[in-house]
Amino acid sequence: MSYDVTFAARDDDDIVTLTLSPDVSGLVVGEHVHVYNVNNQVDGGHTLLTIDAIANQVTFHDNGQTFAEIAVSGVLVAQVTWLTLEDLELFIGELADAGDIAYAELCVDAANTFAYERRQAAGYEDNPTVCPNQRVKQGTQFYAGSLFREKGSPGDMFQSFQGAPIAAPVGGMGQILRLLGIGRPQVA
Repeated sequence: MSYDVTFAARDDDDIVTLTLSPDVSGLVVGEHVHVYNVNNQVDGGHTLLTIDAIANQVTFHDNGQTFAEIAVSGVLVAQVTWLTLEDLELFIGELADAGDIAYAELCVDAANTFAYERRQAAGYEDNPTVCPNQRVKQGTQFYAGSLFREKGSPGDMFQSFQGAPIAAPVGGMGQILRLLGIGRPQVA
């Protein structure tokens, strides 16, 4: 979910306040968010400290950066944090180098967003910071693992150096959708 940032301010306690448009619905305290195009001191990942639904404002700690109050036109994007890099490593094994770690982090973010948005479209009202259950977490983990293993491969198959075709991967899309509880009629 994305929110327009219309104003940013920092107080003496290193707390940044952002005013969002159109409102702050869908955000929760403790949620991890990314801020883009506000200014160099604010841009990046943060954990929300407070949410004021009346003033449409959120706050977070800014790690000691200083800046004056500014009118801005940036964006705050909520991040789903159901799955971590460590969860993905548990599934695929230890990552070899910094390139693999960076790509795995992208896969984790993509899988978290995919799982959350697909469940939301199916009628679930999930908290973006707390995975609903282990079944959903495993489905998200399978999807992140599939994304990681497809690196450098055409389409939806894994890399192979064999002349013969490889077997279908465990945790294919049908299994992922079943674990996420989607791909069925809307939740009442």
